[in-house]
Amino acid sequence: MNSTERFFISRYLHAPKRNLFRFSFIFMILGIVLSVGILSAGLNLFEGYERALKSVLLDSFAHLKVERSNGMYMQAEVVARVESVLGTQKEISSLTPGIGFNVMAVDEDNTRGCIFNAYEPAQGKDPLYHKYVVKGSSHVEEGQVVIGQYLADDYRLTVGDSLRVLYPQLNRITPMGIYSGEHFLQVVGIYRSGFYEYDRGLIIGTLTDARNILFTNDLYSSVEVRLKSNSIEDVSKLAYQYSLLLGPELAVYPTVSTSLLQTITMQKWLIFIVFCFLVLIAGINVISAVITMIYDKQNEIAVLKTLGASNATIRKVINYQIYFVCLAAIIIGQAFGALLSWFVVKQGFYHLKGEVYFIDKLEHYISGFNLLVVFLVAAALTAICVWIPSRRINKLQIIDLLRNQ
Repeated sequence: MNSTERFFISRYLHAPKRNLFRFSFIFMILGIVLSVGILSAGLNLFEGYERALKSVLLDSFAHLKVERSNGMYMQAEVVARVESVLGTQKEISSLTPGIGFNVMAVDEDNTRGCIFNAYEPAQGKDPLYHKYVVKGSSHVEEGQVVIGQYLADDYRLTVGDSLRVLYPQLNRITPMGIYSGEHFLQVVGIYRSGFYEYDRGLIIGTLTDARNILFTNDLYSSVEVRLKSNSIEDVSKLAYQYSLLLGPELAVYPTVSTSLLQTITMQKWLIFIVFCFLVLIAGINVISAVITMIYDKQNEIAVLKTLGASNATIRKVINYQIYFVCLAAIIIGQAFGALLSWFVVKQGFYHLKGEVYFIDKLEHYISGFNLLVVFLVAAALTAICVWIPSRRINKLQIIDLLRNQ
């Protein structure tokens, strides 16, 4: 920037009202603020949704499951072999034997299919689901269960009430019909992970109760494997490796869908690309503002050309003036987007549908990387929209400018 450019830029910065309060400038600033604000808010909300869903999927569920290949239950010695073989793997955080099966929860008005899970208790440690128990206790004893929050709400149950569970068994047919397998279990805790299906139909009990319901003895249905956070991305590859270690008798399969998380990330950036068109539309106002400014400053342009200023210098003077305003509008737009995403999360008249979006609570997260990407993209688009109309200065002739005054 040479001395001529610095002089005119400083003159503009000390007395900017002449341009700022023109209708075209106000319209340009509002367009940039609104478009960048909507773009930033959309990214903040999608980033929050992605992080919340990832947290729920990776924290609420086992990452891998080990089961018998033939679908039968696992004896204690088989579980011991699994723990012996996989217990030495550095990627594994925990191994939890358990039983999982489907039951029906019933009351006078409702009948719902639920998942009954029971785990081998860890000595001296809280159960893995402990942090998601929002009411009551996470520790269950014989005849006690922890149930999902929506299941409790729909069945009007709270801590201390009894839940009626049915598990009909076709292999126990009596002269009076099929044995109903009716059990009454006391609710000692309410579970809420944020994952809709679990909160709606999860029942956690003891291994003793699970075996009583199934009429089995010392058996397990699976061993749940949790991986360390830096190994979760390789869950499919690790499942294959563990299958080779355990042999054909046992099957290892991932329960975490990494492809779902990758799809959500892709959707986030597709939304970003779509919302970038809003900034591009706002760029039309920038083009209009530049053309208006060139028309308004014909006197100054004529004087500068008479004094020997080059077209490039004149373009820079005008471009700098408008571009500084655009950059300030982008920053204001990002602040507006942060407030808008915060308001969307805090408002109480719209909630996510858990059966569609997996989670039922809106979240937002302001990522420094997203802010930088939005700023750079918006700055690049506005720079292009400033540069394109400024080329008209090259076609302006001194004699024509002076004749029109």
